[in-house]
Amino acid sequence: MIEVKNLQAGYGNIKILRDISFEVKKGEVVSILGTNGAGKTTTLRAISGILPIWSGEIYFDGKPIHNSTSEQIVKSGLVQVPEDRKLFTDMTVQENLELGAFIPNARKHLTRNLDYCFELFPILKDRKSQVVGTMSGGQQQMVAIARALMAEPKLLILDEPSIGLSPLLTKQVFDIISEVKENGVTILLVEQNVNQALRLADRGYVIENGEIVIEGNANDLLNDENLKASYLGITT
Repeated sequence: MIEVKNLQAGYGNIKILRDISFEVKKGEVVSILGTNGAGKTTTLRAISGILPIWSGEIYFDGKPIHNSTSEQIVKSGLVQVPEDRKLFTDMTVQENLELGAFIPNARKHLTRNLDYCFELFPILKDRKSQVVGTMSGGQQQMVAIARALMAEPKLLILDEPSIGLSPLLTKQVFDIISEVKENGVTILLVEQNVNQALRLADRGYVIENGEIVIEGNANDLLNDENLKASYLGITT
């Protein structure tokens, strides 16, 4: 579904990503793990065309996208939910969702996609006329994910979907992500909650100082206490 080869990128003269290579196969959930500042969000921004890359190649669905604009990348079926959500907080839930379907193909299926999102997130159906800025953080995260799904993504990229959420809301969000996967959407996930991320994922990659240092089956990574202590700062 997506293949990243020797990706380098950064900000100004500061190199953040150092020859990163990884892949996500169709139907997988792949998690990118690492401490703050490791380069996780920079990786996602480069893939989405938000941050120009310095060198390397990115292929999505077999086609190169490393020279494509963000708009072209979204139209190809790669959609990101950013860490800070980027919602239109002075607009209603339904207005935010409808704006997610700006791609012509998705616009044709607007009603069907709305019904799907409201089935996935019943609380959003109940609050479709509520202004998003008046909602809780967990509800806003649901709006952000639903808005991305309105674009009919082939690959959904999630950047820290549980950030700032309570344990209960975090579980709800991950349950929804799991259901999205079951509906055939491939997912690339960046998440600080390592245990939740690896329980959901098929495979994982660990980034340290802008480099992939470990990759493997999610269950193997979840049970590797040395890895979690050495690279993720988690001790038990």
